[in-house]
Amino acid sequence: MLDLSLPTGLRDLLPDHSAHLAELSGRLQQVFASFGYRRLFLPTLERLDVVERGLSAAALADVMKFVEPGSGEVVAIRPDITPQIARLYASRPDALPAPARLCYDGPVLRAREARAGRPREVYQAGVELLGVGGPRSDAEALLVLSKALARVGLGAAVIEVGHARFAAAAIEAAGLPRRALPEAWDALARKDEGVLTRLAARGRGAGAARLALPRLAGLYGDGALPRARSFAREVPACAPALAEVEAALRLARRKGLGEVAVDLGEIRGLGLLHRPHLRRLRAGGGGGGGGRRAVRRIAGTLRAPRTGHRLRYRPRVRHPGAGAARQRPAPARGSSSLAPPGACW
Repeated sequence: MLDLSLPTGLRDLLPDHSAHLAELSGRLQQVFASFGYRRLFLPTLERLDVVERGLSAAALADVMKFVEPGSGEVVAIRPDITPQIARLYASRPDALPAPARLCYDGPVLRAREARAGRPREVYQAGVELLGVGGPRSDAEALLVLSKALARVGLGAAVIEVGHARFAAAAIEAAGLPRRALPEAWDALARKDEGVLTRLAARGRGAGAARLALPRLAGLYGDGALPRARSFAREVPACAPALAEVEAALRLARRKGLGEVAVDLGEIRGLGLLHRPHLRRLRAGGGGGGGGRRAVRRIAGTLRAPRTGHRLRYRPRVRHPGAGAARQRPAPARGSSSLAPPGACW
């Protein structure tokens, strides 16, 4: 008997769901267009060698890939749209304005569920600003993201801001042995000062940097920036990254950016990023750094500065008589964790 069920993690979008998805997409695109971003439509398939340049080995295992019958090439169903932007910019810069403000939306697919019950196919929308860098572009990314969240009903969400190079510079200054780096990154992701203290004792860097290293795990929440300034005075290698974050925040606040959270010890999924980074909502699923690494590795061959962000969402229908969706309490670290209707980040 014919099995009419869908593969695990996939689902049909019925008319109400589809209408909700179209409404979300339309609202986001309105915000992006108001900042001068122009929309792109990109193919679902990419050559695997383009996609894999931005992914770790673990992330690559989640990519749906196969050999194309006609050409024999290994291709992948895109797990993220940002590497495609990088590929387009690197291959056809003459066809794009300078600087290039590009926006996009569309489905992306994972080979496996991120977590049990989570969809493998989600919808991603975002912006990329290519060909211009510095605090002004970082501030613009903050403003676009803030406006986009508000436009889809997530105005209470807290944006978390950090810089991948801050933590990397601190660990480098402490002189940790190479074999200790994975443990250090893991400890930092868990905010484990005890493990960082033990690892710092094995470092061969400056004494001040080794003593300061455990405090890196606490550079989040209220007062994070003043504590980071104190940290950077002891570990000067961290000062340039901190200066970039503070400059971007000053410019964005002058243009109306509301409250944001800061976490200068956040490194999960950020790989090779060297610019200030944004984490939207701490709710699992979205927000990884694979696409950012791809942009760095592909567009970086042109030495093109860039900034951007992405949002992942799925439609959800409110049933008649159901109350408004409630926000879950924010984690103690100061970022927001939401489960709003119509959004999965």
